[in-house]
Amino acid sequence: MDDVLVSDLVLTDEHETVGLDESISSAAEKLLDLGRGVLVVVGDGNKVKGIVTPNQVLAAVAAGADTAAETCGDHMDADVMEVGLDDNVDDIIETMNERKPHAVVAVDANGEFAGYFSPNDYREALARIESKPAIKKLAEHE
Repeated sequence: MDDVLVSDLVLTDEHETVGLDESISSAAEKLLDLGRGVLVVVGDGNKVKGIVTPNQVLAAVAAGADTAAETCGDHMDADVMEVGLDDNVDDIIETMNERKPHAVVAVDANGEFAGYFSPNDYREALARIESKPAIKKLAEHE
């Protein structure tokens, strides 16, 4: 099997983008419409700044935030790992497992947001890696 690149995975689902200045109440509405997934917070030049999940929205509400006035930028999780579209999935899985970021996003050659590497994408990537006999044999020896 040929090497699998990040761009080979479906990275266009399970997320929506929001701006830093978008309100938490607006983020909550988008999360409800999305059903499952995350909001990727982007700033100038479509650069990833963080993510907003239902947990960030709930934490803001529990803390008594004015959800109409406070923003995604105020409540986002900035623990995001960026990977390139041309990165080999085999190469990034180890880094993901070591670092354990709250989210992984793909960026293009200009560093602009290109897609969200969801938990389902992670499972798909692992399945593809495990289907390679040489890599599977290496994993068994660790």
